[in-house]
Amino acid sequence: MKSISNKQRSINKKLKRVYQKISDEREHCCSGCGRYDLPLSHSHLIPRSRRKDLECEGGNIVYHCLSFDGRIGCHQLWESNLNDKMRLLDYHKNMNYIRGADSGYYYLLLNKD
Repeated sequence: MKSISNKQRSINKKLKRVYQKISDEREHCCSGCGRYDLPLSHSHLIPRSRRKDLECEGGNIVYHCLSFDGRIGCHQLWESNLNDKMRLLDYHKNMNYIRGADSGYYYLLLNKD
């Protein structure tokens, strides 16, 4: 089994606290489709791999449903192309956050497809 570095252990603890705070403060509902009856995931709007400084930022994390029983979930749609992202109820809100937090990534998303 691979050992976890002290730095990653610290990030994991902080992320766990952020997830708990989100759970305490937000409705347990997918912000992409509005459904309550599907398994939810903490979805990072700006990927953790792109902006490590935002991986524990609550504003960068939303609830998106997971793919389930043959249905493509909002988490997967958000990670897909721009047309799929645009199908989500929270598309404009998410893009506004991204534009303010990382304008380079915002324009990359718009010009990617």
